[in-house]
Amino acid sequence: MNIFLRNIYIIIFALFTTNNAFSQTDIWGSDLKNHFFTGGGFNLQLGSQTNVGVEPVFGYHLSNIFSVGISGSYQYYYYSYNKESFNVYGGRAFLRIQPLRMVFLHGEYEVLTYKTNIFNAPSYQYENIISENVLVGAGYSSNFSERLRANLMLLFNLNNTIYTPYSNPVLRASIEWAFPACKKARETEKN
Repeated sequence: MNIFLRNIYIIIFALFTTNNAFSQTDIWGSDLKNHFFTGGGFNLQLGSQTNVGVEPVFGYHLSNIFSVGISGSYQYYYYSYNKESFNVYGGRAFLRIQPLRMVFLHGEYEVLTYKTNIFNAPSYQYENIISENVLVGAGYSSNFSERLRANLMLLFNLNNTIYTPYSNPVLRASIEWAFPACKKARETEKN
């Protein structure tokens, strides 16, 4: 068996057994299981290239270690040197593994679409581009309260092409708000 695959199996096994070995409040100090979360990020870059973007996030904590979610993305780019602008729209699905209190691993599949002048033709004929990206990396999480946290991620695009609108590495910051579990779910967990 490939050494890489064997190591992946060992890591997955360790994560599942670690999840069962601790109570839900040992890792976080609060119970995040059965919590939906929402939040997002905002990006702003000013200068010869202006970039403004928003990224709303909605997800679910499967356990204290595993989270899944979806996110939308809108970015506006403006280049002052040639007075061109374009909009990037898209979405992503992600999986987050947080084996330690403040450190997590993040993986996502992202699809972005935008129009661009690929061949820099003087007639400015634009083509619609669809960019599919697989981003993986690690992040740092800081809890402000039981339900509010900030995340800082360093991601790398494994499918980086000429059509990707950004370059490696990708630095992303976001805020998340966890909603409390419904009353019935909390009562079930206590029993």
